[in-house]
Amino acid sequence: MKTIKLLFKPMLIAILLITHTSCSSDDNPIDENPNPPTDSHFYELSFTGGATDGETLTGNLPIGYGNSGVVAIRSVSTNGQGETEDTIILTLTDEIQTPNLNLAMGLTMNNNQALGFGPNVNETSSGMTITYGDYVMNSLSGSSTITDYGEQTVYTGVTYAHFKITFTADMQVGYTNQTDTFTTQVTGTIIVRRPIFNSL
Repeated sequence: MKTIKLLFKPMLIAILLITHTSCSSDDNPIDENPNPPTDSHFYELSFTGGATDGETLTGNLPIGYGNSGVVAIRSVSTNGQGETEDTIILTLTDEIQTPNLNLAMGLTMNNNQALGFGPNVNETSSGMTITYGDYVMNSLSGSSTITDYGEQTVYTGVTYAHFKITFTADMQVGYTNQTDTFTTQVTGTIIVRRPIFNSL
């Protein structure tokens, strides 16, 4: 599997545009997600170590089209070697938060759990990038647990996942336009709600 480069706002906006204009063709989740689609997405991130030590970011984000939100898309495909590649791309953007927060995860899946975090997204590891203020953070190692998993596929064939993910990861942190770096550990929870689909 090729390493996935995580892009923030352009990917999220494109995904949210699809969400805004799609209608569901399969509204039956694999597992019942108890969270009704009218609830907000939720996240909480806490940092330990380095310049971000003691910082906690938390927020509730609206469901549907907008500049802030959370989207998770699952893709299962076969590569050129005949191997199955099962990945969830999760993007979170909070422009309500000051400074703005962007988070992207490339989750390499094994059934409905993600492989551990590493520096790259490939067949053996997942990856995470966070930008916040002047900080740019990339995962080095870590793990996650997914619960309340469900998914739905729209008529275009895009599969949207909804779930709760809790995670801990060691992050390499750099500054925008600077060479200094440090490490920090992030512990977090993200609740991705089921999207609302509007008919064309």
